[in-house]
Amino acid sequence: MSSCRALFVATQLLTTTSTLAFRPALFAPVISRPRVSINGFRTCKTLTMATKAPAKEPAKWTTKDYRRPLHWVFKVGDLAKTLDFYEEGFGMHVHRHEEFASGCEATCNGPYGGCWSKTMVGWGKEDEQFALELTCNYGIDSYKAGNDFRHIAVDAKAWRGPESQVKVEDGRRCVKSPDGYSYLLVDTGSASVPSEPFLFVSIHVADVARSQQYYMDVLGATVRPGGPGAETGAQSVMVGFDQAGTGVCLELVQLPGGGQVDHSLASGRFATETEDGAPDKVGARVQEAGGEVLHGPLKLQPHGEEVVIVADPDGYEFCFVDARGYTNCINVRDSAEGTTVDWPYRERLEKAARSKENPKLEVAKVLAGDYDVKRIRGMLDGWVERHPVIVFAQVTCPFCKKAKELLSEVGAKYEVVEVDAMEGNDGFAIRVELDKVTGRSTVPNIFIGGKPVGGFSDGVEELHKNGKLVPLLKEAGAL
Repeated sequence: MSSCRALFVATQLLTTTSTLAFRPALFAPVISRPRVSINGFRTCKTLTMATKAPAKEPAKWTTKDYRRPLHWVFKVGDLAKTLDFYEEGFGMHVHRHEEFASGCEATCNGPYGGCWSKTMVGWGKEDEQFALELTCNYGIDSYKAGNDFRHIAVDAKAWRGPESQVKVEDGRRCVKSPDGYSYLLVDTGSASVPSEPFLFVSIHVADVARSQQYYMDVLGATVRPGGPGAETGAQSVMVGFDQAGTGVCLELVQLPGGGQVDHSLASGRFATETEDGAPDKVGARVQEAGGEVLHGPLKLQPHGEEVVIVADPDGYEFCFVDARGYTNCINVRDSAEGTTVDWPYRERLEKAARSKENPKLEVAKVLAGDYDVKRIRGMLDGWVERHPVIVFAQVTCPFCKKAKELLSEVGAKYEVVEVDAMEGNDGFAIRVELDKVTGRSTVPNIFIGGKPVGGFSDGVEELHKNGKLVPLLKEAGAL
């Protein structure tokens, strides 16, 4: 079984003073059983099936106020154990799997900038039913849980794992994933497993009346009947986003005693599919209501889906994504290895991420693979020689952004190489060669007058505070 760690090249050219690379998207491979060894990876510039337009546009792309609950996002520590739980215990299957070289612009993987993976699992088809998004950050075993997530309710008939894993809590049967996420097994009276076993996601809120009002007035949700497994009474309410009223709902349960919601590090995210342009409208509505827009609206690479990430009064994150773009995400399943995990590759990357000496460098070495040292070093030396100031950066790096802003503020002319936006594995190879030249593989890595000056805090910011930056830039001919 082989895996395509494919890098997708986007068409949007980044702009600073000058940028020498296109913004791509990391690499997007991929999961399925059995877990066996994989061949080396190949690269490709585009994902043909993801950009191929359907013969006729689906109505949902342009239907006003179209909404479909897509998935709940979990952060997981051990992907192999987690997949065993879902596949063996619930009979779910992998819809698609992708690997990413650096953190998501919309923090899909949480506030982490390193390499990570995304695995979609569920029953049926992802474009028709609710799913789970499992994000796995390399080098992180577990995430501290808060009091926010309660459980996901599923039809009891869907559980096919051993009865020994089922625990009774407050008279209700539950099972827990390897990361401690709870599933409420609900007896719905069905004779067999229904086509959609997911029932609802249950979360804690500080003030159920406040949350209900916000969800209805700002996020466009409606109140739904409770149904089997739901809480009863004035301290809880069921809400849904889809017009038909048949999609997976969200149960809001008020914390007792005036308690506040603690998301800690394991917090999840609820994603909803929309029609064209809706992410912009949702973002505007949230801003008008005094709410918080966390990210966007923006288009994510490599698939070009438009998203907006907003927060509710308790800090829960909600993703609204256009159906047209999300179709490209789903279509990963149709690529050559869209449902395959390269386990040997993951083991190498995991080992690198846990290196005690220089994990970022070791990760870069794994991602770079076997490369032409002479060619890469020639590229690096050529850039440094040709440009008075050059910043080796990463698109999603906040310190890179600060470094570029400072250089712009003092009026410097500079070039930028976004290493995570380079074609193939060149960006990772550049980072390895940068370490050989400067002793650091991290970004930003800045050269002024052909000499390395460090990054942001230990480089241009420190030089600026000491009054040395401007003279150095003038001497290099950048001012």
